[in-house]
Amino acid sequence: MTQDELRGDGKMNILPVYAFNLAEATHKAVITCHDFGLRVETPKHKEGISLGYDADMPIRVENPDNEPKIYFPGIHDDPRGLMQYILEVTHGIHNHWKKDEKNPDRWGYTYNERFVGQIPFIIQKIKEEVGTKGYFGRGSQFSIWRSGEDIVPEQPDPPCLQRGQFRFIRNSKGELVMNYFTDWRSRDLLKAWNENNLGQIELMKLFAKKMSSVLGEEVKLGAYIDHSSSLHLYGLYVDRDNLEKQIQQMKEDGWPAKSMSLDDYLGDRTQLKRLIACQLDAESKGHGLNLSEEGLKELGYDVDNFSYPEEWDSWPKSWDAEPDRSKLARVV
Repeated sequence: MTQDELRGDGKMNILPVYAFNLAEATHKAVITCHDFGLRVETPKHKEGISLGYDADMPIRVENPDNEPKIYFPGIHDDPRGLMQYILEVTHGIHNHWKKDEKNPDRWGYTYNERFVGQIPFIIQKIKEEVGTKGYFGRGSQFSIWRSGEDIVPEQPDPPCLQRGQFRFIRNSKGELVMNYFTDWRSRDLLKAWNENNLGQIELMKLFAKKMSSVLGEEVKLGAYIDHSSSLHLYGLYVDRDNLEKQIQQMKEDGWPAKSMSLDDYLGDRTQLKRLIACQLDAESKGHGLNLSEEGLKELGYDVDNFSYPEEWDSWPKSWDAEPDRSKLARVV
């Protein structure tokens, strides 16, 4: 069959996935996208590369904090890199890595930098709703996209995450349950989806704990519902990584055989945080980004005992701030 014949009618498919935990969701999503997705050019496509697989996919994870959460081959960062990514999402440890005149090749945005100023407004809104309505509304959301920054040609790789929404619902027992919805523009299913959502679920847990304190009652974790308008498997994976064979092996093995708990993968989280704190300190002193452990020790760092910010183990202090209207989105 030719490349053009693979394209079908050119109409996107909506492919829902339901899973108990994140590892199972990753497994099912990859196979579903491969088996039923549209064949089309995927991002960074080049002449001569096979068409990839693409679909609009809503994915519901029943128990987001249930293990296992890691699914191979969906994870490609080592434990330090994964811990670093989680802290980027939840605590904004690399918000300063945005591009500027001296560093034009750095990031055009960070997710944390985009949403953190909105969190105090969400908390304020929830408290006011409970006080006046007695129930929870549907406006507890943050937005990532900035039209004045992200639609222009100067932003070649605009944010994938577009929106997050928290929904508080009482169950039949009267318990307060928080569901978390995320909407994404475009994502690499095989090498980004699992890691992206590990960060989002850690954010979900932090927010539920924060709201338990604010509301004076336990907020239980509900479902994590992830929606991507374009969830894709790159054509490069077909040609370079023998994707078809990988998919067949995944089907034969089942998801448990390729899964691991987050704790087992990360190992000692405290030690990883110490290492990351060392890296940030060395960076602030002009020694470069992401120095290796050996390089840090050569500079005299006691990596095994270096302290890191206490808030890395809890919600960020910025969430306790009063709503600051200067941090609202620009009006163009």
